[in-house]
Amino acid sequence: MALKGRILVAWFVLSLIGFVLTGCGGNTERTTTGEETPAGHEHAAHPSDSGDQGEKNGAPYQLRVGYATSLGTQLGFIAEHEGFFKEENLQVDFIPFQTTADGLNALQAGKIDIGISFGTAGPLTFISKGADFVIFGGHLEGGSPIFSRPEDQEKYKDIQSFKGKKIGTIRLYTGDIVFRAALADAGIDWKKDVEIIEFKNPSMLIEAIKARKVDVGVGAPSNLGMAEEAGLVAVNWSNNLSPGHVCCRVVTRGSELNEKQEAYKRFVKALIKAERAKELQPEVTVTASQPYLKMDEDKIRDIVLEPHQNNDSDPNKKEVEKMWSAMRQIGYIPADVSVQLENHINTDLYAKALDELLKENPGDPFYQKAKERFEKQNL
Repeated sequence: MALKGRILVAWFVLSLIGFVLTGCGGNTERTTTGEETPAGHEHAAHPSDSGDQGEKNGAPYQLRVGYATSLGTQLGFIAEHEGFFKEENLQVDFIPFQTTADGLNALQAGKIDIGISFGTAGPLTFISKGADFVIFGGHLEGGSPIFSRPEDQEKYKDIQSFKGKKIGTIRLYTGDIVFRAALADAGIDWKKDVEIIEFKNPSMLIEAIKARKVDVGVGAPSNLGMAEEAGLVAVNWSNNLSPGHVCCRVVTRGSELNEKQEAYKRFVKALIKAERAKELQPEVTVTASQPYLKMDEDKIRDIVLEPHQNNDSDPNKKEVEKMWSAMRQIGYIPADVSVQLENHINTDLYAKALDELLKENPGDPFYQKAKERFEKQNL
């Protein structure tokens, strides 16, 4: 069967069985086609000659950006709130999705141009099945909590303390992959030395922890509020098990990236500015997120300013490659997959965007630090 046919079959099967590509942990209990938008953010027309054709008549470049409703896109929301997209002559329309599977299927079908908070595991799984996806920026690293009941929280201080336990997880959460890989790295056979029980969605996982059907549960950044409301506590974090691991990546279709490089470079440039704004004034993240995250201000603050969740615009090629290797190690990507991952990571646009910002802001300490980080994480 031709590659295109295999991609379509894989895509159809994933959609048909409701495959849980939850990435950073979008709600899996109901889905959207992507037609719903936050109030005041209706879809703009998206002519086929947008992108690099945008400025020929002075019109802005138009980009449709999909995000997970339960987590949002803090850097994207800040870039919109602070006018960074406008500075880069971009018109960005945010489109919410209830699950990562919905978002990535929409990206595959051309219904959106960019996915920004659909994890790392989800895009890599699509790539392993032949999808024309390219990662060209970052959004979040770390932040996946491991939950238990409050009375048990002192039991789980290091990776060895999980040996012999019943562990709940949701397959293909970023935290699930990080946790299984950390067990293997510590010499713990996760197929024999622990009992891993997979759940379909966060609600089922949280109820299982409360009911003592499992000892602990590996969650996602978006599950924190739900778990705390249920009386659970975070006893450990994925950052502790694998410092600096990537979560949400910025992803698009390779064909689109090639045709509209200027638009995508400007998008990355706005995200870098947004990261700088958050570092200088963290509360801007709360204000910028309020129109999109339908919850009270205190809960939004708990989610978007959780210190284990690090917003980082860098593509971080080395950690993406590490995640790919971990997925191979634990069997999530079959051994016979011959996809060359380097063809699905673009670091050039980020480098160009950062160089422009350094020229426009000579001596700015944030951009200088970002340059050093980029060289360490990608070259």
